[in-house]
Amino acid sequence: MMKQIIKSYLRRLKVMALRPEIHFSSVFEHCAANKHFQCFQGNPLNHLNIHRKSIEDVARHSQSRFLSYRQLKVLFNPEKKQPVWLTYQNLFESDNEPKLTVDQCEVVLLGIGSRLIVDRPSSLTNTEETKIDHKLLNKYLLASEPTPDEYIYFALSIPTQFADNLPGTYLDLRSLLPQLSVIDAALCGHGRALLDWHASYQYCGKCGSPSKSLEGGIRRKCTKCNNTIYPRTDPVAITLVIHSDNEHVLLGRKASFPPLMYTCLAGFIEPGESIPEACSREIWEESGVIVDTKTVRHFDSQPWPFLGGQLMIGCYASAVDETITLHDSELEDCRWFSREDVAEMIQRARNVNLDKNDQGLRIPPPIAIAHQLISNWFSTTTSKT
Repeated sequence: MMKQIIKSYLRRLKVMALRPEIHFSSVFEHCAANKHFQCFQGNPLNHLNIHRKSIEDVARHSQSRFLSYRQLKVLFNPEKKQPVWLTYQNLFESDNEPKLTVDQCEVVLLGIGSRLIVDRPSSLTNTEETKIDHKLLNKYLLASEPTPDEYIYFALSIPTQFADNLPGTYLDLRSLLPQLSVIDAALCGHGRALLDWHASYQYCGKCGSPSKSLEGGIRRKCTKCNNTIYPRTDPVAITLVIHSDNEHVLLGRKASFPPLMYTCLAGFIEPGESIPEACSREIWEESGVIVDTKTVRHFDSQPWPFLGGQLMIGCYASAVDETITLHDSELEDCRWFSREDVAEMIQRARNVNLDKNDQGLRIPPPIAIAHQLISNWFSTTTSKT
């Protein structure tokens, strides 16, 4: 029976997968092995954006499943190494006192998707690539009800004053990433980003009156002036600057970073700026290095559900003046690293069993787009030399 369910779901992937590499294996390993896949990509759910219902209409559905958060920490099962998905009965019909109700929580609809996201066997690690049938995809995106082999997925934030006694432990998502699968990372990130946004926009920015959630949490509306508030994503330009000799790259570190870690320079894109202009400004402000905006080229992007919700836009740029001058106190250090340096830093970042006493420099792990920028530069330019 389980084999039939898996085959059915894999057929479904041909319809629902907007990226063909969606599967259940480790997001850490998948990012390390795929240059153009970023952690938090690969969300397999139909978001139902064109025909959402109210939370009350669907929360009690027998096929609804909920992912619980407390203070943006997600409920996690350390033994299974999976997030804990709960039924309506688990949450709202338990014996706990006082009783928890839907309207006491911030609840957001994530979408409809396969039951295997919750019920999958631990050995399932599909890596089979799929081809998208666009006619079937259109039909799928127009569907508004789950099939018998699907669940309706929600995320919710439980107020801290309620004792839930739920199975699992609330843990910080960032620290969990090395243990999560591709799909789990995408869904946990989706839920966290939406709940964080709702927590930050309880009041209207125009008149200051309370706002309320609408359409399954995809927007909010002011209860007084009717101002509509949409989920916010802040664009960040993160750039790997390449030396004119093509043998060195520019990396920096903040005092708040883990010891020995260096990464690409990054900053928010300001109003009125293009992506190349933002890259150029941020690099000069932080390092004093000047880049040619005409050389800025896009690599990939990564949704990043922390610090309010960001979209990391990864770029490459070529330096025209390599002199480093730290103009402000944002960076503790910034320097040019050779190809040989980078090779060692990549290996340390990918070694999950690295000795804690190792004093070698490193870059962020594969789940960060900075790692992908650096490792892609290293592998593509090394192969040409």
